[in-house]
Order: sequence, then C-alpha cells, then structure tokens
Amino acid sequence: MHREDQRRLMGRFVALAAAYESRVGQGREHIVLKRDHSLRVHALVSRIVAREDLSQPWIYRAAALLHDIGRFSQFERFGTFRDDRSVDHGSEGAQVLRTGNYLDALKPGERQRIVQTVELHNKRELPGSLDPLTRSMCEVVRDGDKLDIVPVVLSKMRPGGPRDPVVTLGLVDDAGAWTASVLKIVERGANPAYADLGYLNDFKLLLASWGPKLSLRASRQIFAARGHLEQIFATLPQTERFACLKADLSHRLAV
Repeated sequence: MHREDQRRLMGRFVALAAAYESRVGQGREHIVLKRDHSLRVHALVSRIVAREDLSQPWIYRAAALLHDIGRFSQFERFGTFRDDRSVDHGSEGAQVLRTGNYLDALKPGERQRIVQTVELHNKRELPGSLDPLTRSMCEVVRDGDKLDIVPVVLSKMRPGGPRDPVVTLGLVDDAGAWTASVLKIVERGANPAYADLGYLNDFKLLLASWGPKLSLRASRQIFAARGHLEQIFATLPQTERFACLKADLSHRLAV
C-alpha cells in the first residue's frame, strides 16, 4: 500500500466516524471515543512493529486502524459496546470491510489478511490454521488494542471520578466487592471473559490479567513502563491476597 493510499484510508476512516457521530446525536461522544481509540491503537501498533522489526509494517497499521470499524454500527444499532448484548463487533467490522470498498487498493491476499485480523482481533482464541503473517497481525493488533483499552477504562473507574456505563459495561460500582471466580481465574494465570464480570473490580482484574499475556515483548514492556499494574491495584481493595496477586503478575510481566 503506497503512502497516498494509506493517507486516503485514514481519511475515509475519520470521515466514516464523523458520519456516525452526526447520526447518533447524544451518543456521539462514544463514536469519538472509538475513533480516537482506533487512532491510538494505530500509533501503538506502529511502535510495536518498529521495536520488533517486523516486515510489511503498513499492513499491521492498516489492520490496527480498522480493527474497531464495526463499533460504529454496533453502537448506532444497540447503544452498547457489549458484544454479548448486541453483535460481535469483530465480525461486524469484517462484514463492513467485505461489503465496502475501503481496501480496493490492495491485492486480494492483503485484503483477506486485514479482514481476518479485524474479524479475529476480539476472539478469545485464534484458530490454529492461520498463516504466519496473519497470525502475527492478529497478535500485534490484539496487543495494541489492550494497551489502549487499559487507560481508557481506568479513567472511568477512578474513585470519585466520572463514570460512563457504556465504557464500564454497566458493571456494579462497589469498591469492596468482586466476583470470587474472576479473582481465581486471574490467580491461575488466565484471562476472565467479559461475560464473567459483575463488578468494576472484576473489570480491573481483567485489565491486570492482560499484561503478562500480551504476545510480544515490546507490548509487555509498554504495559510495564506505563505503570498499569500499579494504577490498577491502587484502586483495588488493599488486602494481602491482592498484594500477592500484584506481585505475581509483576513477576510474570517481566519474564
């Protein structure tokens, strides 16, 4: 993809977001939220690709820019970003790309890889049949996505700070409560599912669990350098169990 094609794709994406922003009225800040999130993930993926010295960096950046393109129609139709209460936004985005002409400047194989990455970026597991480049694209975009989601969500969870139920998924805001099964999942080194979450503290635990599970070393380094574990655990109950979990996650993040 030539630089001019990349600029054109960026312009079309921003214009699409603007069109949805004008249509949804009072919910337009949530369209802006996802537009800006996508632009930041694009920048993060550019950093990760450069640090890891990956070839064909443009295709990673294109997939990063478009990874949440399905969020616009999802929010317009359902007023939520919860896939379990609306549509799978990865699959929605892939359909937008298949039926639109956003990727017409690319070769068929390149289009297919970007569409696959958009479709799979939010799935819990990647299929084993992916070719090496598509798998790498999925891993990098998933890392960039998580790295940007953490500060966005934390900004809506600060004690006494503003709340946005669309961002925090309508979870119960009780500073002293969490779901026991979610904590156990994180303690054994796994990631809870969104459907498991009941409280804001559960969401914080999910965010914390992402750090050590990021696919690329460059991504884990960014997570650590930003101090996300410290930020998350500063707002969780100050108990010995949570302190031990933080220490364990910190150790695994550094490996």
